[in-house]
Amino acid sequence: MKKIVIATHNKGKLEEYRSYLTPLDYEVVGLSDLGISAKSPETGESYFEIAEGKAFFYSKFTKLPTVAEDSGLEIHALANFPGTESDRWLQGTSRQKNLAIIQKMASISDRQAVFKVVIVYKHKKRLVTFTGEMRGEIAAKPEGVMGFGYDPIFYVPQLKRTLAQATQFEKNQLSFRGQAMQKLASYLTRYKPE
Repeated sequence: MKKIVIATHNKGKLEEYRSYLTPLDYEVVGLSDLGISAKSPETGESYFEIAEGKAFFYSKFTKLPTVAEDSGLEIHALANFPGTESDRWLQGTSRQKNLAIIQKMASISDRQAVFKVVIVYKHKKRLVTFTGEMRGEIAAKPEGVMGFGYDPIFYVPQLKRTLAQATQFEKNQLSFRGQAMQKLASYLTRYKPE
């Protein structure tokens, strides 16, 4: 079984990766599993630049195939805010961030939003990028307990509920991260790291 490092401490995100990569005979480990507490500087102006920086940073620690990502929620009516700052624009819990977004959107009728992700796979000199995006709307209030981050306020018209109300199977089929993970999994079936 090959080991692959997912550059995250987020248990929910790690489980999503495991659902795609464990069936391909990969041992999926996170930073906590390896005792890595160092935090990658999140520099760059795009999702790609930030994800690439994380991939290079953590691959130096592990010397193993490393997967890093950056993602964000872009809200049309707020000029694509919070975007690449989705994780950093407000200190606090995900719930606090969700409630702050709901408050910002209180009097706005245009609720269009998009989740975007860039996943970067780094192993030795190989660097490969996978992307995904998902369109939806900002819900009037947080709903659901599945998932993490902005999932409780991201309403998916196809599902008629938020991502936090979706099953893992539904989320894998539709989600922006699921799209990019499917591309990563497809790549890893063709390319086996040594």
